[in-house]
Amino acid sequence: MALKWKKKLSKLPLCVPPETCTDDYMVNSAAISDDGSRGVAGTYYFHYPGTTRVRSDGKFGTYCYSTSGKGKKLWADEYQGDQGIYAVAISGDGTVAAGAGLLNTGKFSPYRPRRGLLRVFQAATGAKLLDSSDFPGRVTSVSLSRNGGVLAAVAESSLYVFLRSASGSFSTAPTEIDLDGYSPSVAVHPGGSWLAACDNMGKVYVSTIQAGVVSQPATWTALERTEPLLPHSPLEAVKFNCVSVARASNSFAVGGGDFVYLFTLASIQGSPPAPVARFTSFDLSHHNVRFVAISDNGAFVTAVMNDKDLIGKPIGRLVKLSPSAGLLSEDWRATLKHPPNSTSIDSSGGFITAADGFPNPTPGAFYLFDNAGAKLWEHPTPAMNWPMVISANGSGIAAGSDDNTLFFFTP
Repeated sequence: MALKWKKKLSKLPLCVPPETCTDDYMVNSAAISDDGSRGVAGTYYFHYPGTTRVRSDGKFGTYCYSTSGKGKKLWADEYQGDQGIYAVAISGDGTVAAGAGLLNTGKFSPYRPRRGLLRVFQAATGAKLLDSSDFPGRVTSVSLSRNGGVLAAVAESSLYVFLRSASGSFSTAPTEIDLDGYSPSVAVHPGGSWLAACDNMGKVYVSTIQAGVVSQPATWTALERTEPLLPHSPLEAVKFNCVSVARASNSFAVGGGDFVYLFTLASIQGSPPAPVARFTSFDLSHHNVRFVAISDNGAFVTAVMNDKDLIGKPIGRLVKLSPSAGLLSEDWRATLKHPPNSTSIDSSGGFITAADGFPNPTPGAFYLFDNAGAKLWEHPTPAMNWPMVISANGSGIAAGSDDNTLFFFTP
């Protein structure tokens, strides 16, 4: 492992005199192109437990770097707002980047009402391809197809799909689809022909995209027993946290609560729609699956989840899961030192990442594992970490920490 470089994203302090707080901008999201040559990240802030700054206003931004050498900033797009950039994306070919989050809350800014923000850029230059604040709340997730022609975003309980025109810009009148609940995650298949999303009401959504037309979604709802060991306990909707699509197949995974589900495009569009395999966390104690990733061919899934050690101290688990006879069976599990936040897989399936840390202001760590579950390296950090994503070709890793820092590693 080599830490090639790390960069402070914002050059301005979050806390400006006469404020006396020591909180910093948080890097809530990072993304990297398939060849590892470009990385993008954004700055964010929220008054989570453990932070001292109650205000959420600041000068936030989306930042794009060339990963070669010591890392060169290609451009920065900054704005004065509230909370800032919650999610970023970059197309697989590295040509289009996006930053999304919240423009204002109505609390710390003079503007009303509460509005979300989505900006899309030419990744090489930072020239804007779309600048929209026409969202009812924070844009929580954004995803691009490999060539940057399809962009999907979710805000509150709505899904938005933007298509890129022949001129290179994105339509300002996206297809909008109403969802049943608050959506934390959306993922576009790299080929741009379909996408998947999920919400906190246990619902999974899949829409196809053909000849510029976005279909109404096929759906499925996860209802699980609140106490799985008690056969007559009530059913409740699984609160999903993440959806991940396979790069080279029509498979995707969804995770939340104590559960991970594996689907194919055919299974969600079937009659009835259904997952092809299911995982329940190892001791059924509501560990809260935080994030999932799926291999290119859909042959296995990784998930990170909260857990506790033998004396009750919060830790994390990384598990690798493979489908067999309707179940996602555990191949191996690894212990993480802190509650975890993300995982990713390269195209070969040989490298698996995990990032952890919670709550503020406790430290965290970045990890790299091989396919057999052996830990290849661990990089401790002084702040908690959310994003860590490996490029498709396995040549680079972009990772962000809650001290305003973007890291670039080579495996």
